[in-house]
Parts: sequence; structure tokens; C-alpha cells
Amino acid sequence: MRFFFRVIGTALFLLFSSGNSHSERIPLIAGPEMNHTIYIPGLRMGNAGPAGEPESVIIPLKRIGRLFMIEAKVDNLVGNFLFDTGSSQLVLNSTYFRKYILMSGVEGGGITGSTGELSRTRVGRLDISGFSYTNLLADVTSLGHIENRRGVKILGLFGASMLKGLEVVIDINHNELRLYRLDKSGNRLSVQKNDFKADVTEKVFICRNVLFVKVKIGGKFLDFCLDTGAESNVISCYASKKVLSTVTILRRSDLLGVGSGESEVFLGKLNDFSLGEHAITNMQTIVTSLGTLSSIYDYPIDGMLGYDFFEQGEISINLVKSEISISFNKTGKS
Repeated sequence: MRFFFRVIGTALFLLFSSGNSHSERIPLIAGPEMNHTIYIPGLRMGNAGPAGEPESVIIPLKRIGRLFMIEAKVDNLVGNFLFDTGSSQLVLNSTYFRKYILMSGVEGGGITGSTGELSRTRVGRLDISGFSYTNLLADVTSLGHIENRRGVKILGLFGASMLKGLEVVIDINHNELRLYRLDKSGNRLSVQKNDFKADVTEKVFICRNVLFVKVKIGGKFLDFCLDTGAESNVISCYASKKVLSTVTILRRSDLLGVGSGESEVFLGKLNDFSLGEHAITNMQTIVTSLGTLSSIYDYPIDGMLGYDFFEQGEISINLVKSEISISFNKTGKS
């Protein structure tokens, strides 16, 4: 399948429970939203970001388990959106946007298989903490399963293309999302004191409107996508033996996907993971096949960086400079 206006997102929502080294079933907290996303032209270096007066904003992050929500207003409706860089753009919950004119889409798919046909629509305006977006193309699908399992109303997903022209600092340890407007060179317009001091800075690249970074495991360089909607890191079970030998397997589980989708996964720990020259130890990971997503992207995906990565410290993503920078927790796990 080759659709350049649509890609398949990588948000992976899982609920973990403690257990011994026997097979156990892990319910998937979310459904279709983890398996699709829609392309908005403009997720490229140097493109203008949202309208509005502020040069920077601080948005509170609300936690639901290992997922994060931000409050936004779509036209006249105010509510929570999951902050999800694994989706390339805006995704709306069909429960609350049924009166919008819908356009037919294509079939979605993910790690555990197909999610069925998706719809699209256009949003007149979205406002968030003084920033505004107009005439947005959005994906529309049901998110009721997340709401039912989490007990919270969710209007949709706030994806990566919403960050174009901005620097975003993700600080989940202080429950903050900070957005900064940038000039054409990728420098902040805000004159406020910049307290962010990076310990490591690496390049990110965009493939099918999803953000990737190169990491090193077992001496091999691998392409991992950045996914704030993933409750755990993921590594491909088809990685080389040298790479997989660095993972300590804790137990085997079943990953439940949308509908009847199901696949076997292994839960483990990453023991030899580096970003640039900085080693990050003891991060949790899932080992499973990423073949379906790699085929859809037409690009080999080696893994995904989720919650266990983003909790390492303050993480800055600058889409103009195409850089990711990390200020690690000084008393944390890094």
C-alpha cells in the first residue's frame, strides 16, 4: 500500500502489570489511534507554525497512566487531547465530531493487523494556550475504547505536525509541555531566560511524517521513531542477534490489538542503549515484529521510543533544526 497523504502511526498503548516469567496477556489500552495517522503537508524544516501572539507557552500535561493529555479547543468544543508524536497530525474522536462532513479514507493497520477504513474531515480552528491553527485536515475514528478503559473524555490526538515551526520541550517529570516559536534558523524568538542545558544533541529525520532518531544498541546504529503515545519502548524482533543479545527478557506476553488482532511479544530491559555518546540503561522494552509498519512506511523501523525514554529527563525536539536534545535527570535513571 502506497499512500503519500496517509501514513500509519506508531502510538502503542499498553497496560503493564507485574508478573513472573510465564506467558500473560497484556490488554491494549487504545485501539485504532495507535495504528493510523494522516499526513498534513508542511511537516518540514522552516515552515511557519501556529498563529497567535505568544512567543512561548507552557501547557500542563495531565497523566492517565503512562499517557499524557493536553487541553485544547476545537471550534466550540473544549476538552482533552492525547499528546502523541507517533501520530503525524490531528486525530478526532468520532463520538464528538459526528456532525462534521466526513470524507472516506483508506484502510488502516498497525502492529497487530488491520483497523478498518478511516475517515477524514476539516476543522475550522483549534486553539491551545494562545496558539491557534486553522483549516486543519484531521483523521476521524472512534476512541471510545480508550475513554472506557481510562474513564476520561478524550476529543482526539495531538500529533507531530502540530509542532511544525516550533521547539517543543517535553518534561513529563514536571508534567509540562513547553512550546517555543522559532526564527528561520531555528532559534527561539522568546527573550525569556533559557534554562534548558542539553547533555546530548542528535539529529532527527522525518519519514512519512513520523520523527526518527538514530540510536546505538550492541554496537549497531538503528532507526527508532519518537512516540510520546507509547507506554513502553519497542524493539523489532528481527533485529540482529548481536542487538537482541543485549536485551534481558523478563517474560512473554500477548499483545491485544484492535478487533481480533493479537501478537506474541516479550517484555525485557535494554542493557546497551546509547543516544550519541550517552548511555541510557535499564529502560523497559517490548520485543515484537514491526514488519507491518515498516512495510507501510516503506522504511525499515527498528524500534520505538516511548514513555521509558521520555521519563529520562527534559527532551527538546526542534523541527526547524531537525534536532533532539536531552537534559537528563541528575538523580534519575540515565
